[in-house]
Amino acid sequence: MTDTERLYQERLKRYLTAMDCGKPDRVPIRLFVSEFAAKSAGFTLQEIYYQVDKNIEAVNRFLEEYDVDVAPTTPSLWWASLHDAVGARYLKFAGRDLDENKQFQFIEDAYMQPDDYDSFIANPTKWILTSFLPRIHKEFSEPGSYRANLALIKGAAAMAMYNGQTGQAAEVWAKKYGRPPGMTGMTKAPFDTLGDVLRGLNGIMMDIHLRPDKVLAATEMLVEHNIYYAMATSQGDTQFPAFMPLHRGSYPFLNPEQWDKFYWPTLKKVIEGLWARGKRTLFYAEGNWTPYLERIAELPDKSIVFHVDMTDMAKAKKVLGGRFCLSGNVPNTLLAYGKPEEVRDYCKKLIDEYAADGGFIIDAGGVIQADAKEENIRALIEAAREYGVYK
Repeated sequence: MTDTERLYQERLKRYLTAMDCGKPDRVPIRLFVSEFAAKSAGFTLQEIYYQVDKNIEAVNRFLEEYDVDVAPTTPSLWWASLHDAVGARYLKFAGRDLDENKQFQFIEDAYMQPDDYDSFIANPTKWILTSFLPRIHKEFSEPGSYRANLALIKGAAAMAMYNGQTGQAAEVWAKKYGRPPGMTGMTKAPFDTLGDVLRGLNGIMMDIHLRPDKVLAATEMLVEHNIYYAMATSQGDTQFPAFMPLHRGSYPFLNPEQWDKFYWPTLKKVIEGLWARGKRTLFYAEGNWTPYLERIAELPDKSIVFHVDMTDMAKAKKVLGGRFCLSGNVPNTLLAYGKPEEVRDYCKKLIDEYAADGGFIIDAGGVIQADAKEENIRALIEAAREYGVYK
């Protein structure tokens, strides 16, 4: 066994033990670095949005520079060239619409109209192909035309190329850099699927008052789809968790009564459905989820890694600790505006108070953006290595 293979196995065991609520040799470090990796590697955002090789190279350089236990994803989620090929109307990219170091922007709108609910619920695939795609992509505006068919071929080919290259990169991160992935596949809460790109925040908030039965029917229909999507995008892997970024369920987007009625039942079904297939969920709880911790505790033991952003960490530990691995809670504002000694102090306190009995992964509260200081990222890692050793 080479040194790289040995390190891979050590890191893998450390990460899996923590996710199973056990006590590994030391606290694992998992950082979702996003656009920070581009800045650290010396690339502009335009370069990593448009050039897949630089998007991947940014991760290579991050792994060479920073002693983390698992590989992050590539800093750019969206290959801008793919979206250009189909004329995406809902995204703005550096170099096309924005300055070369401006982060991409999502143009939120109600791309699904209220009278689309019945068609969407009856046959979502048909509705997406015939109604939704033409609305949000300029090149699909005349379905069935030569131009639309050609754009569809270009988009599908680009997606296959992108997935192929990132899949090969994951093998390099494992074999050359000795890092397992932090996750495989992704999915969403059904309410977020409906409220993000389809209806938008304004639309979904009106719908829960004006057409609540349609919202309930649509989110129920999405349960099996979202389970399938997680398994498909992870290619059936069950060793690592599926990433689930959670948006509209954060308090106070919904009041507790609305959360219980519209958000939680179908989210719970997706997580339980994945767990029945052996797939754990990375419950990436963006914002504050403190009012809902007791309901989240209804999930099967170890079925999630509960990621803490602004949720009360002490209460999360009290309600979920021992049954679910906890991760996160280093404030992104501290990484962006704090001093290295402040980051070290915060990480030491976090480890002392919440990691002593295992089941903890250190990470930032949210995805780390380009505003984070390199010296603060290094301070986080150094503190975890110094104070996170189990004896």
